[in-house]
Amino acid sequence: MEIFDVRPYLVSIHDMEFFEDDAEQAADNLNAMLYAIVREAETSDYWDAEKIEQLVSEVSDMWVRELGLIESEVDELEDYITHLVHRIEQDGQNEQLDEG
Repeated sequence: MEIFDVRPYLVSIHDMEFFEDDAEQAADNLNAMLYAIVREAETSDYWDAEKIEQLVSEVSDMWVRELGLIESEVDELEDYITHLVHRIEQDGQNEQLDEG
């Protein structure tokens, strides 16, 4: 698999102004989630750059104003991503078996 460059998708404090005083924490937590996506996806042949990009975009859109972003610990958010990535893999593999 080609290496996916997550850097263009990372957020800054300015992107997270919705969180006001917690903008730095929100940016750090969302960025940790994006890095976790790439780290988890790179361990499987299921993922290609297009699928990773789609998931990164969806997670970014979903969490950019989610209060759970600052109410959760980084390890909880990373666990969420790990389970999400593995569930998508499994669903995709099951879909391939159903088609075959």
